[in-house]
Amino acid sequence: MRDRILAIGVALGLCMLVAVHAQQTRTGGSTSVVALTAMDYIEIKQLVNRYAFALDTASRNGYDYADLFSADGVFDSNSRGRVQGRDQLAALARGGKKGPLYVNHYIMNHIIEPTADGAVGRQYLINISHDQNIPSVGPNPNQWDLVGQKRGSLDTVGGHYEDVYTKTPEGWRFRYRKLVPSKSGPDSTRAAMLKMYPVKPDPTDTRPSVPGGLSAMDYIEIERLVASYGHALDNGYGTTDNGEAYAGLYTSDATFGQSTGYAQLAALGRKQPQGPQYVRHYLTNHVIEPFAGQAIGRQYLVVVDMPEPEARAKGTPGSIFLGGHYEDVYQKTPDGWRIRTRRLFRAQAQ
Repeated sequence: MRDRILAIGVALGLCMLVAVHAQQTRTGGSTSVVALTAMDYIEIKQLVNRYAFALDTASRNGYDYADLFSADGVFDSNSRGRVQGRDQLAALARGGKKGPLYVNHYIMNHIIEPTADGAVGRQYLINISHDQNIPSVGPNPNQWDLVGQKRGSLDTVGGHYEDVYTKTPEGWRFRYRKLVPSKSGPDSTRAAMLKMYPVKPDPTDTRPSVPGGLSAMDYIEIERLVASYGHALDNGYGTTDNGEAYAGLYTSDATFGQSTGYAQLAALGRKQPQGPQYVRHYLTNHVIEPFAGQAIGRQYLVVVDMPEPEARAKGTPGSIFLGGHYEDVYQKTPDGWRIRTRRLFRAQAQ
């Protein structure tokens, strides 16, 4: 009898250990968030990338768009309200200008944060209307004669998306997506949605593919660092002070322009136009390469000023303030990858 009781006790103990291990696996150990793998990050990025194509083309009568959401998924915006359900989401995608060649939604600066039951994300949106009325220049024009022609404009809509992602049997889907229009000015009631936390390492892929190279998670962390740049500089991740968030992207001895070190970089950030819903710095075409035990990178930049609500109501489009590219050196710190040096090269007409 005693042996039987002992055996039952051991079995129960093993069951509890298995349950605890499973819970820790789901939550990433002692923390309360799941450990996203490199493929989780990639699949979520691909989900967001498919969004623009599905919405602009309304393919499959809008159902390609609807199927990006979970069965209970919701799209929320000031202009359309709360849309839920597959048929309703498909109908939303069918509204307005659509077509196989229609291109309007440009989505950039995507950052992803793991949560207890999935992930949340945030990215910038700019809508560009490409002109259908191409100016006449006569037969067989020289291509240089076409440079400088106006063939599109910024829409009155711009802002950022706030997402909740859930992993379903069919893959990652939107559980909730909200469009927040860009606007400047203080808003002390708005709390931060995302902060610059270190990305948890992926236990399945932490080794570089070649000696001295970068692992898949290194690329993902550096991409996230650069994608965070606009969110930190323009709105402090949705707070009223962007200085700390902006300086936190750099190493303690980092340099950008004439500013070196945490205090100077924080002061530089606070001098920029900012607000809890402000959206200005759009970064894309990010190239990353390993270099001398660190990494180097470059990416395109466009700084867009969206109109204030009064001007937007009159149909006034946004304007482009600055274009160019950044060249960076990244360093891996105990807190994750950070920018060590950043240089801005302004775009110039040749």
